[in-house]
Amino acid sequence: METAELSPSEALATVTSTSGNGVYASADTLFKGAVFGRDSLEVAEDLLATRRELVGSIILTLAGLQGTRDNHINEEEIGKIVHEYRTVVVDGEPIDSTSQLIFDELASRWGGEDDRLAYYGSIDATPHFIRVVDKYCEHYGDQILDETVIRPDGTEVSVRDVLHGATDWLTTKIEDSSSGLLEYQRRNSQGIENQVWKDSREFYVHTDGQLANHKAPIASIEVQGLAYDAFIAASKHATPEQAWNLRNSAFALRDRTVELLWQPDKNYFALGIDHDEQGNMRIIETKTANPAALLDSAIFDELEPIQKQTYLEAITRTIMSPDFLTDAGIRSRALSQANLIPFWDYHGSYVSWPKETYDIAKGLRRQGLPNLARQLENRLVNSVRKSNGYPEFMYVAADGRALLGKSAQTEHADIVYIDSTNNPERIQAWTVSAVVSILNERAKHAETLVFSSYPELESELLSEFVNLELVEDNIELGKIYPDVVYQLVKKQSSHSNNFVHNKLHEAVA
Repeated sequence: METAELSPSEALATVTSTSGNGVYASADTLFKGAVFGRDSLEVAEDLLATRRELVGSIILTLAGLQGTRDNHINEEEIGKIVHEYRTVVVDGEPIDSTSQLIFDELASRWGGEDDRLAYYGSIDATPHFIRVVDKYCEHYGDQILDETVIRPDGTEVSVRDVLHGATDWLTTKIEDSSSGLLEYQRRNSQGIENQVWKDSREFYVHTDGQLANHKAPIASIEVQGLAYDAFIAASKHATPEQAWNLRNSAFALRDRTVELLWQPDKNYFALGIDHDEQGNMRIIETKTANPAALLDSAIFDELEPIQKQTYLEAITRTIMSPDFLTDAGIRSRALSQANLIPFWDYHGSYVSWPKETYDIAKGLRRQGLPNLARQLENRLVNSVRKSNGYPEFMYVAADGRALLGKSAQTEHADIVYIDSTNNPERIQAWTVSAVVSILNERAKHAETLVFSSYPELESELLSEFVNLELVEDNIELGKIYPDVVYQLVKKQSSHSNNFVHNKLHEAVA
């Protein structure tokens, strides 16, 4: 069946495990049959209110893969939630030759057994897991905390035990941090360098074009929002004394995030921090969409009202400006800093990820800016429909057009040539869950009046760009999103996982 024929529910079925492993990151080529902690948790949050059984399966799957030892090869740590899990048999069927090739190569780099590979190289999956478990308990009660799983070392533990172990891991990481933020640094020289969701090597770049130093700890701003939420979430399932300590840890992390990363002269937050060769901490001032992820966290909730409004308004004005807003959603890096990387990079100025756009839309809605959120959601769903799939990301031109035409194989006068080898996966799980969630909410609240907490700000910003409605008719959709054929031209490129992307490029070349 072509992706154009798949309804959101049908697309969700293609990435859902039939053997109780939650969801797979993709139904296409690179991540088919692979469980990713980060991706699974994103899907879980998107579908929390409508797919209880699936979300429960995601929680139990990741709980069963929690780290139980210290291992620098696969970067496992006690209490840590898995980043990537692959097996050679998926839902009762052996994996195909491309997936086997990927499995064998990654296993040679990250360890693993003949039939399974578990790699723990992500800093954000563990706090995100804590947040998702707490949200699940808020919706459905605490019973899931008493369910048990078998972890990789053969021990049987409850989800409550897993939650506490994850909380201990988070607390220790912050205590050991060089900056007071939640930092990452790979322990395996062949591991992923940027252990956050924007994991391409070149994404963490300074404004002078120098890449971040991966030989020392790096902290990214959006991770601090997850960690703040995780501390608050964990405090609800702790003793009174533990809860007091966890909340204080959350507030200290928030204050440190603001102290280091708020840039009053730019009225926006920096991307993060790294360290120079002498170990001195540096601010990565690059203008990205990452700070907008804080809107979908509680990190500003308990600030003084004036301070809170300052940050919310600054983020909102920036993210809804021409520097970021496109017909498809939000750019990953500001258009004004596109020159920092000399090609169309995986998480750069010329790509929009539905996952990120929806995270920001959820944040705008959470902060009382529903009309701006609706504009992002309309762009997301419209462009996904036009793409005839549920793409991992979409290329966007400098003028904001979404490049949704099929990749060209021959020269043509109207082709847009893109210096990249990154072909987006056609059915990415967190794109599917974003669409499912948006459409479910629209159907549920179709007749509900939505009130803005900042009507003047919304009115002002909505007047500064063309407002798009959600479109179902293909003819009308084509008027808003005309076909733009593009061709990938390999000049100089880097990727989130060099081996995986290069193997795909070789396979289709």
